[in-house]
Amino acid sequence: MIISAVAKRYAKAIFEIGMEEGTYRELLEEIQDFCDTLDENREVKDAIESSVFNAREKRDVLDALLGRKNYREATNRFLRLVFEKKRIPFIRQILDGFKALVEELEGIERVAVTVPKPLSETERDGILQVLSEKMGKKIVLEEMVEPAIIGGMIIKAGSTVYDGSVKNQIHKLGENLKKGR
Repeated sequence: MIISAVAKRYAKAIFEIGMEEGTYRELLEEIQDFCDTLDENREVKDAIESSVFNAREKRDVLDALLGRKNYREATNRFLRLVFEKKRIPFIRQILDGFKALVEELEGIERVAVTVPKPLSETERDGILQVLSEKMGKKIVLEEMVEPAIIGGMIIKAGSTVYDGSVKNQIHKLGENLKKGR
């Protein structure tokens, strides 16, 4: 997840508002809902971002959307500010940055696990337990199935990658054979 400097600034701002009000989790849920609404309603997103409509028409579309939602006033003010500053195209990045700040505060670590076939519930629970103990955090596992790794798994936590895939082991064996080891 790459987040631009602009998105980070806005994410930090809404996070700080949520911390001051004690509503950071609710604000996160509302901004998530707003992003989901834009994703589900392409016409609304296009209308808000389009150069075909003038600023007043775009603002009317945003106001209509926010009027149908029961968001907190802080969320509405924030989304209007993002709109006024022409940052709606960054809203998903802002959400990702905000989510990262909330998860950091709550001691949550997202870990990507790549496996050749879907994990069973037992395997998933075992991986969660080991990672949680090693990292001292609550783990959210993001499972990706990639048959090309053949067997084993690749675990990515932050900038650290543990590659225990059969594909990687075969590659290393090949490299060692080329070197004459």
